Amino acid sequence: MITLAPEKCKQCGLCANLCHESCITLTENGPEIDQAVCSTCTQCVAACPNRALAWDRADPAAFERSRLPSAGQLDELFKERRSIRQFKGKKIDRDTLGEISSYGIYAPTHAFHLRVVIVDDESLIASLDQAIVENCRLIFRLAYKVKIAGVLAGWFGFGEEMTRARPKLEAAIQMGHAFHSMPTAFIFIVGDKKVPLSEASAQYALANMMYYAQVKRVGTCLWANGPLFIDKNKLARRQLGIHPNERIFGAMYLGYPAARFSNKVAGKTMSIHWNGAD
Repeated sequence: MITLAPEKCKQCGLCANLCHESCITLTENGPEIDQAVCSTCTQCVAACPNRALAWDRADPAAFERSRLPSAGQLDELFKERRSIRQFKGKKIDRDTLGEISSYGIYAPTHAFHLRVVIVDDESLIASLDQAIVENCRLIFRLAYKVKIAGVLAGWFGFGEEMTRARPKLEAAIQMGHAFHSMPTAFIFIVGDKKVPLSEASAQYALANMMYYAQVKRVGTCLWANGPLFIDKNKLARRQLGIHPNERIFGAMYLGYPAARFSNKVAGKTMSIHWNGAD
């Protein structure tokens, strides 16, 4: 919760002006915060020029703007990022995994009670891998051996996706593994299934973790189908400690890269369309 050190407060009103929840009221004794409607965005803590506000009485620190990256450094970081799918067998120590995960809290969010589940146990990773293989077999049987499934996919616009997915499913079934190279850790973002926009919030958190992992030289891959399959598997949910009211909203897998990428890919663009007068 947001806490106030009254002796530091100059009653400038900046916190109340910035509060998008309208939960801060200025009084003779300084700002009063309605904790019941506070979204814990901590904008007020970040903005207070006198550092009179804090999160659970943990004193904030001033920005060190000289440490901020330049546009050129960010350009290099963004273009270096690749989804990593080939890993060394070396485990990531738990301090590093915890450090990577901790940066998810600084991402934009609408779900303020998401939590992180980290998996680095080899036997549990193997169990999750086999749960995915079982789903691959089921999907392959329904999608490619039952003709009606293919017809329905065409009707709903999944025909092209099914064509692309087939070799991946066949490879997983043939190998008996969902991953060509086994990751050494997984990060799941979990939260109350009734809270709206939690899936988007989970992706923002994972993006923060992904880029921090990159500067720590840890490879990551966002796992789009992981939540879809693992969340429906009763054994996997029990192994991960997912509560009945919770859902897995996002996941990624991690490991030290076995291959090194050396080149920036040129020529890829995203189409931009301007709407309005020049």
